[in-house]
This record gives sequence, structure tokens and C-alpha cells, in this order.
Amino acid sequence: MNKLVDKLFKGIDYFTGILTGLMVFFVFLNVVLRTFFNAGLTWSEELARYLFVYVTYIGAISAMRANAHLGVDTLISRMKPQVQMVMYIVSQTIIAILMIILVWGSEKMVAQNTASRTAALGIPYSVLYFAGIITGVAIAIMAVINIVHALKNPSEISEIVTMSTSDDDEIAAEAKDGAENLSDEEYARRLREEGGK
Repeated sequence: MNKLVDKLFKGIDYFTGILTGLMVFFVFLNVVLRTFFNAGLTWSEELARYLFVYVTYIGAISAMRANAHLGVDTLISRMKPQVQMVMYIVSQTIIAILMIILVWGSEKMVAQNTASRTAALGIPYSVLYFAGIITGVAIAIMAVINIVHALKNPSEISEIVTMSTSDDDEIAAEAKDGAENLSDEEYARRLREEGGK
């Protein structure tokens, strides 16, 4: 089952990458056409905007799975595991509730805008608002799964509640280690070289 879920999320990541590539391509194409040929494609700007909406919403699904949404774990990481568990369950419950509200609101927008069409592409606006339904359902399900996982694995709660860190932390640690291993003369020489660039 985990392999199937991993493949599903890998597919979501690839799909998001394709949408991002298409968005960049259409924006670049429109810039080139406007700059060099004094003409543009009216539909490409609209398409890029709608692709951006889907990239954002679908990217939120991947970020939820990777525990990569913005968050501050400074306080919670210093608490006892029992308190961490309660705080984690409360936060995941709030996320699930907010996603249900997102689905409800998006469903209303889809129903209201089925007949309305976009200006350049002529597609129903409901297609745009459907992204909220997809994201809301997926993240609400993941929040419930996170709660179940935390309850089944209470010994892992400290790892679960810790926010994932970026590569910047690793780079900063390597830079600090490298700077500590330099002699004062070597460090001063490197600073002079960098200052002269």
C-alpha cells in the first residue's frame, strides 16, 4: 500500500512539475512575442494564471505529505511528548476542519460558475474552482491519517511534530564547520579574496 501511495505522490509531483513547466513556457512565449513581434497571445496569459492556481493547490498536497508547510516548532519541540501529542492532534484537527470548509466553499463556487466562461480560453470557471475541492479533500484525508499515525506511534511524536528543514540548514552547518577548521590567516585571506570580487 505504501508503494502505491508513494507512486501516487510521485505522480502528483511530476504533474505539478509539468504544469510549472507549461506555465513558464507560456509566460516566456508571450514575453518574446510582445518584445520582438509587438504581438502576444491573449490566451497564454490567462492559461498561465490558471496553471499557477493548480500548481499552488496541488503543491500544497505534496507539501502536506512532506510536512513542509511553514510552521514554527520551537515551542512544541521543547514540550513533553504527551503535550506534543495533544498539540499535534489539535493542529491536524484544525487543518481537517479548515479543509472541509474549503471543500464546501469551493463546491459552492463550482456550482455557481458552471455556466460562466473565461474570457480568452472559454473554459468554465468551475474548472478553476475545482482545484479547491481536490486540495481540500486530499489534505483533510492526510490530516486524519496523520492523527491515526500519531495515535498508533506515540513514541515517534517528537519526530512527527518537528518541521522538516530545508537544505539551507545543512549548508549553514557545513559552512560553519568549514570556517571553524580554517586558521585565522586563511580565513582573513578568503575574506580579502571575496571582498575583491
